[in-house]
Amino acid sequence: MGVKPRRALSVAFALLAVTVMAAIGAGTAGAEVVYNNVPSPLPGNFASIGLAATSSTEFGGEIELAGKARSKPTVTVVMSSWACESGGVYEGNCVTAKPNKGFKVPVTVRVYNVGELEEGPIAEKTKNAKMFYRPSSNTEKCDSERWYDAATATCYHGFAFPITIKLGKLKKMPRRSVITVSYPHSTGPAQSLNVATSEPEENTLSLGAQPVGEWFVNSTWTGMYCTGTPGSLGPEGGTCSSEAEGVDYQPVLAVSAE
Repeated sequence: MGVKPRRALSVAFALLAVTVMAAIGAGTAGAEVVYNNVPSPLPGNFASIGLAATSSTEFGGEIELAGKARSKPTVTVVMSSWACESGGVYEGNCVTAKPNKGFKVPVTVRVYNVGELEEGPIAEKTKNAKMFYRPSSNTEKCDSERWYDAATATCYHGFAFPITIKLGKLKKMPRRSVITVSYPHSTGPAQSLNVATSEPEENTLSLGAQPVGEWFVNSTWTGMYCTGTPGSLGPEGGTCSSEAEGVDYQPVLAVSAE
């Protein structure tokens, strides 16, 4: 199987990444962005949480919307792919021959009222979303595990890109809510698929607010919680000696509404 020149790959992936602003504004013509934790331009990758790696079924965070638009929200989530078309990241032989080569994964976005997680989501939508393999390893510019982003002259393990899911049946999204992301990850490239995250000091939040620092997760791994209950959706629970890093990590996402 032939491999395209690394320069061509870098340019193609850079063009894919800059579509993020169009994704955030996706929806009807009257849509207004009411929450934005997605920086522009989009970097090659972020820190991230893998559902497979953390034995989790759902991951998200609490948000507070700005503005007044609340109807028919569209949620843009930034994913981080560590999947390779062939080979593997840690094997040092990751190859993605075609820059827009991808795979489909059914992703579910859920919206919960704050403090009422046990009542279940007030809205949810599943979309069979196209994900992307990360670029090939570049041993000329990086070590054998990472790909090279020519736009920023930086080496990355994973590759960040946005997906959008419309919650058209939700007539009024709460000003404060918990948004989570879920997808099957037991087999195939989805095992190497993560949700992009950022910390407050990274200043990626440009609109709206994050009322709490804790992430929200449903995991069977105790390392994802401090005081939360494994096996149920809830907040991570504050600073502790938990094995999971990044107590203040929040998902990189945006919300637009009418």
